[in-house]
Amino acid sequence: MLQQMRQGIAKVLAYGLFGILILSFALWGTTDFFGSGALQTVVAEVGDSEVSAKEIQRHYDRELNVLRQRGISREQARNLGVLENVLARTVTAKVYDQASSGLGLTVSNEQIVQDIRNQFGQVGSVQFDELLRQSGYTRNEFANMRRVEIPRIQLLESISSGVNGSRKIISNLYRWRTEERSARVFSVAAANTKIPSPSEADLAQYHRENKTQFTAPEYRAVTFVHVDPVSVGKTIKFTDAELKKVYQDRLSEFIEPEKRTLLQILVESQEAADKAYDLLMKGSDFLTVAKNIANQDAKATKFGIVAQTDLPTSLADKVFALEKNKFSKPIDDAFGKRIFMVTDVVAERARSFVSVKETLALDLRRDQAVEDVVRLANKLEDELGKGSSMESAASVIGILPTKIVAIDLAGRDLSDKPIKDLPSKPFTATIFNTSVGQDSFLTETATGGFFVVRVDSITKSSLRPLVSVKRQVRDAWISRKRQGIARANATELVKQIDDGADIASVAKKSRAKVISIGPMTRSAQVENIPPGLISKVFGLKSKDKATFSVTKNGYMVAVLTEIKVADGQSNKQQTDAVQDSVKSGMVSEILAQLQQAIRAELKVSVNQNALKQYFNRGDNPGYGGNAPRY
Repeated sequence: MLQQMRQGIAKVLAYGLFGILILSFALWGTTDFFGSGALQTVVAEVGDSEVSAKEIQRHYDRELNVLRQRGISREQARNLGVLENVLARTVTAKVYDQASSGLGLTVSNEQIVQDIRNQFGQVGSVQFDELLRQSGYTRNEFANMRRVEIPRIQLLESISSGVNGSRKIISNLYRWRTEERSARVFSVAAANTKIPSPSEADLAQYHRENKTQFTAPEYRAVTFVHVDPVSVGKTIKFTDAELKKVYQDRLSEFIEPEKRTLLQILVESQEAADKAYDLLMKGSDFLTVAKNIANQDAKATKFGIVAQTDLPTSLADKVFALEKNKFSKPIDDAFGKRIFMVTDVVAERARSFVSVKETLALDLRRDQAVEDVVRLANKLEDELGKGSSMESAASVIGILPTKIVAIDLAGRDLSDKPIKDLPSKPFTATIFNTSVGQDSFLTETATGGFFVVRVDSITKSSLRPLVSVKRQVRDAWISRKRQGIARANATELVKQIDDGADIASVAKKSRAKVISIGPMTRSAQVENIPPGLISKVFGLKSKDKATFSVTKNGYMVAVLTEIKVADGQSNKQQTDAVQDSVKSGMVSEILAQLQQAIRAELKVSVNQNALKQYFNRGDNPGYGGNAPRY
């Protein structure tokens, strides 16, 4: 019951605060209307309503709890902008609250009580209070929250309920989405075209006109320290005695249940089942009966090796009551009538210590590595906080700094090859958000490690000299020439087909193979067919007309062969889906306009400085002195 209630309250919270607020609400600048002195606890104003830092923190904490269950750390959530999104959604909610208040929408105590009953049913007072406590609410807090949210929901539902697209629009859109076309296609390869070698002037001109193609990215030289769980874990060793103790503590995890090897005879009729059972009772061989009565060979008669939990209860209870080399009476199930025979029984047993030793060591090593990584990362941060250089701080924790001569934003070196063994995200992003000569903040990686990086120098993005990229320029020049000739050929072939030429004869001249595609809709993805060509096929006005589209190796020509249009009413499920899609789009547009109109009348101010100041406090409640940094 408590679990059901927990799920219920989660749904209420999601619907009331987040689920209904589907529109984004940009963070609009940094108006410093509170000054820059003492700690600021109000982070936004919406008309006469204030948004406090405490309120944002409450919502933020709840969102972090959800994200933790999905394996997302606080650092990752911070990098994803969760705090800013929570603020945006909260401010948006305040905007709608102002609108519902202006319309006089209120909720009585009786409505609140009925709302709770509708959501949670007739539950006990103690259970309800425990659920609220686990969710961070008192009764009054939860009731007040719903008192605010219900009018907001009523407002938004009243807007959406009256929105419907016309039947003509729905019908036309349905036909457009479900229209099917077929075509015949062939390729016009660019690679088959012979091109004379370009002159030096040709190369110089191509290099000059296509600078972006030959411009080197910005490179940075960096020094970093990475506290890596994998590396730390490799240094952790356990004795057999330590592992055996853990083995005994976790022995229940390594129990293998009793397993049985089964044969079966499967027939459809009760008459056949009774005949088979009668023969078995008279001493006939199981495999022989299976062959003669059920027409089963030895392979089909083998059911396999199963544990009791592998079978439905209706079968398991009867099969696991049999002794070895005994057979069951006919058993009814969804597939017919079965007779089972037990040919072997392997009793319940525990896996040996030797067989699970490596698994145990891996588990313990992983757990210990997590603890050691956090300890080392904290020590590293302490040393850096004292003013120590990165090199000195690294020596204290016994990790050597790593130097990279040049790295781009994609994690590649000067030869455009991926640099190996880099910390995971957000390593490269952090590098390119750090100034020269500065250390980054200690940052958590996506794989549970930590790093700090210093940018030693920056090599700005620049055009590579022609002499250093001459081969690439030559290849690109030739490729473009070939592509241009292929396009001209495809254009001429399309014209011939449109003038009445047969596609097979046209393709033969190009030594191309014709294949058929379709029937397909506009959204179809056809293997080896460029999406652009499908779109162009649906742009043709009539059958037997041709078009073409670019591919990796040239162009592809298509001839429309069939058009199939639905009547717009034949599939109610699909038409209803189209109507829902149209309605959703219209509602979103109306809500966006409503929000703009409300904001035009209200003064909406967001104080980013106040938000940063509050969440950067070392004593910030709920953050263990490790609040988000900006």
